[in-house]
Amino acid sequence: MTVDPTEPLNQLDVRGIARALSQIADRPGDLADAFFERAEVVELPPETCSPGLRMRREEGLAVRLLRGGNSWLAARDRVDRDSFHDALRRTARAMPRAPYPLPDIEWPRWSQPLEAAEVQEFPSRFFEALRLRDTEISARLSIRRFHRSLRVVGSEVSAGVETESFYSLEAESQEGRRGLLVTSLIGDDAQDAAKQLAARLSRARSARDAAPPDESEGVVVLGPAATAVLLHEAVAHALEADLLALDGHPEGAIGVQLGSNLLDLFDDPSDAPTGVKRTADDEGFPVVRRCLLRAGKVEQPLADAQWAHRSELLVAGAGRRGTRHDVPGPRSSHLHLVAGESTDLFADAEGGLFFSEAERGRLDPASGFFTLVFPWGQRILNQTPGPSVGRATLRAHVSDLLHAVRGVGKEVHVAGAGWCAKDGILLPVWATAPGIRLEGLEVGP
Repeated sequence: MTVDPTEPLNQLDVRGIARALSQIADRPGDLADAFFERAEVVELPPETCSPGLRMRREEGLAVRLLRGGNSWLAARDRVDRDSFHDALRRTARAMPRAPYPLPDIEWPRWSQPLEAAEVQEFPSRFFEALRLRDTEISARLSIRRFHRSLRVVGSEVSAGVETESFYSLEAESQEGRRGLLVTSLIGDDAQDAAKQLAARLSRARSARDAAPPDESEGVVVLGPAATAVLLHEAVAHALEADLLALDGHPEGAIGVQLGSNLLDLFDDPSDAPTGVKRTADDEGFPVVRRCLLRAGKVEQPLADAQWAHRSELLVAGAGRRGTRHDVPGPRSSHLHLVAGESTDLFADAEGGLFFSEAERGRLDPASGFFTLVFPWGQRILNQTPGPSVGRATLRAHVSDLLHAVRGVGKEVHVAGAGWCAKDGILLPVWATAPGIRLEGLEVGP
């Protein structure tokens, strides 16, 4: 008999776990929670490696105590009564003399057979799409399917079961690596992903001998994917409560005019693509449609439970964990830039630059200086993207960068999915965004 990965999470003795947690959260302002997770990764490596699917499954729990701005965490790689009791004891350091009875935790072992037909079928779709675009490209493709089920039970909150399921695609050629995160590889979704990944390789090949642009200041137009990377690195990271606290109190950012009044930006995990939508964060708090920027002005920074309990202005719901072994922190999940009124971002942009995708971005939280690297781009001629240019870098202070926005497109696209590696904790991030137009920024090799 197969077991639904979420079934054990639905059958947890929530009341018993909450009672046990209340024993260690026994001081005013204390918060304690138990985090339960099951995770599965299915991988299809390149053909040059050992053939066939590979699978890794794991499960475990973590108990955490927040007290007076400090955090204690104990994680275990099993889910049973003894593991929960051990984590509880190590987190509390000293248990009461007459504790509540520990809850019974029934946790069936994995028994599902390995099934990943969509993963095995994708390579033929991808290589056919690549052949139709460029017969001279030779590539190595790897695919990973991620699935995670989790549940948080706390001394103050108790959330339902949350699930995340998505795919990571990576193609490597002489021009380098190109990756893509998608939430489905079924039917038309698989065909679209194959075409998109093939197009990225083909564009990189066509631009491999192109010279980088000379250093200049002019019009720069970003496609939705590049816009999403910019917003994640320059806005979402800049408005995480723990990074804001490096320069003082995070609440001090509220009301600051950070960018152009054309920017209305939200973080809304409940509106993320199907497969990664969330109703609660990794601390069990309800997610919110959080307005990061309204008309360019900071409205609500990203905060987890620890920062929200320190402030009357910050709101919890943006706590994320890489795994049960990681302490939660404030991170974005799904950015949404509201569409603007610009119908032609290329108007009066002769000689400017267009970048459809960005390779990486980096924000220096101490100086506020931001860099965004593009693997290739195109020169704008006759109000349309034209000849290729090579690798380029945009450099600016965050405030100058966001005030340089002179146009926001009317068409919003799902874009910008990628991996975020803050503090070494790798998390998938998602976005929907239109293209944007920037003016007066420094772009060069």
